[in-house]
Amino acid sequence: MVKPMKEIAKIIEKKYDCIIKVSQGSSKDLYESLKYSKKGDLYLPGSESYRINNLKDGYLLDAEEIGFNKAAIFVRKGNPLNIKSLNSFINKDIKTILCNPEAGSIGRETKKIFLKYKDESFLNKAYDNSIFIGTDSRNLNRALIEEDVDLTINWRASAYWDENSKYIDVVPLPDNLAPRKKLVISLLSFSENKEIAKAFIKFSSSKEGQKVMKKYGFVR
Repeated sequence: MVKPMKEIAKIIEKKYDCIIKVSQGSSKDLYESLKYSKKGDLYLPGSESYRINNLKDGYLLDAEEIGFNKAAIFVRKGNPLNIKSLNSFINKDIKTILCNPEAGSIGRETKKIFLKYKDESFLNKAYDNSIFIGTDSRNLNRALIEEDVDLTINWRASAYWDENSKYIDVVPLPDNLAPRKKLVISLLSFSENKEIAKAFIKFSSSKEGQKVMKKYGFVR
């Protein structure tokens, strides 16, 4: 979600005469970093589950839904191997990369998708068949673009960005396997800039902010 966040950050910077730093990484790594450092103003994970599961720590305060993620199968442009289903992830003739379920939000979502599709045996076979284990969405797209792999599961929106769309096509997954995942941005309890942080949240959920989110494929 770094692209829309950086665009919104520029708008807020101009309005409040400030500098906003945006850190990018896996949802888990970002949370562990802010939890350890007690530094930062806002947290936006790839799935609402990272907010729900960490509320007990007391660091995540006011929050607002600003869009959604949805997982999809990613293949090379033109789908040269004619991939149509999740069964391709256990085909030993197809090179795949999957995200670590313990790291990025797309990894956690991938695990859920495989378990819904079949069972734990299928999940294990799919990960055993993967030639790479990535840590976040960027790793997965890079492997496809550089033609190191044929197939992955990633967040749908990133396939339509200019730097990816020339190399990647999407094979949609049904809603029962890959439902929409809320993108919820949270104010951090140790924020030293709460007024500006709240303004960032408010703008992101406003009509103008939603136009920015829609531009990058993260629409309500």
